[in-house]
Amino acid sequence: MQLITKKYIRVESLSSMFLFLGALLALCISNTELNEQYVKFVNFPISVTLGDYSLTKPLIKWVNDGLMALFFLVLTLEAKFLFFEGELVDKSYLPLAVIAATGGAIMPALIYILFTFSDPILTKGWGIPIATDTAFVLGVVYFLLHKLPSNIRIFILSLSIIDDIIAVLVLAIFYTPVIHFIPLLLGAVCIIVLALLNFWNIRRLFPYLLLGMGLWFALIETGIHGTIAGVILGLFIPLHNDPVQHSFSSPLKRLESFLHPIVSFIVLPLFAFLNAEISFKEVTYSDFSSLVAMGIIAGLCIGKPLGIMLSSYMSVKLRFCRFPQGLSWGKYFGISILCGIGFTFSLFIGVLSFNDEYLINQMKIGVLIGSLLSCFLGIVLLLCTATQEHAQRK
Repeated sequence: MQLITKKYIRVESLSSMFLFLGALLALCISNTELNEQYVKFVNFPISVTLGDYSLTKPLIKWVNDGLMALFFLVLTLEAKFLFFEGELVDKSYLPLAVIAATGGAIMPALIYILFTFSDPILTKGWGIPIATDTAFVLGVVYFLLHKLPSNIRIFILSLSIIDDIIAVLVLAIFYTPVIHFIPLLLGAVCIIVLALLNFWNIRRLFPYLLLGMGLWFALIETGIHGTIAGVILGLFIPLHNDPVQHSFSSPLKRLESFLHPIVSFIVLPLFAFLNAEISFKEVTYSDFSSLVAMGIIAGLCIGKPLGIMLSSYMSVKLRFCRFPQGLSWGKYFGISILCGIGFTFSLFIGVLSFNDEYLINQMKIGVLIGSLLSCFLGIVLLLCTATQEHAQRK
């Protein structure tokens, strides 16, 4: 199981590099004379026609609403495998991970609301700082593995997975503007058939994927974000806990093994490239000091670690859960700061929160600065804590 964890973290660390390069490339191009061509590329219209039905969206919408459904699908498949057959079968650290992730979601939202409560339009972005970018955090952890006890990798993995689950729930419940009931019924039919296929132990992936596409179209027409289709589909892909067979013989692992590299090295970097654009010619100093930007920065850099630390410390002291063996509170604080890296999910919720371009720019500034600060401060604290503990042992 340790080998599986290391392999998973290694892929995520490489993915974080591609994510960073995609965002950096977008920032560079958007501030050159190529910006006009970049904007045209981002908004290039693409149509899909099925009989009399036609769906036309710009490229950025196809990526955010369509390809990102694959990201949510892979996220669900990985979580399902890890909890039922993988490293998270040992649920000893799960209570602390759930409490820490919950505190780490509530506190950033409250801090953001404190900055923006005077304007209901700005308050819509309360969900932006609640999520952790698993790829970036695990990427940093991969390069610090020699500084952390081996069992801590499992705890960090469980914390990030629970954090992602909370973010998905927030997305599904609070960021669905209008619901149309006729396509909702069609989506319900797709879900019922998926459940029946799972109940009958159908191992072929094709019918699941076909129904998943139908569910995606139904949810889009319903008004629910299409990425939720990836979560629902992932729940019904059979895992087949058969100790006689190798895990990769299961439909879930076959699909996850195929999609994980595609999502990590193509979908997520493309998402970063299309969404991280900020033209600094159009940005003023007031954008950096705006309520949106400051609320996101404070939520990620202060709210995230504060929420994780307070909820964790109280639950451990009250003996609701046990603290990971071999981990000091100093290193735990460093990990909680790293959880303020909210790049992918924060941008994703951010573009759903605002319609005005200037608010979207302020949101991107807040996410980029808050994530970079969290990354830098978390690494520094982990390295300093590790050095101090090493000196004390001598």
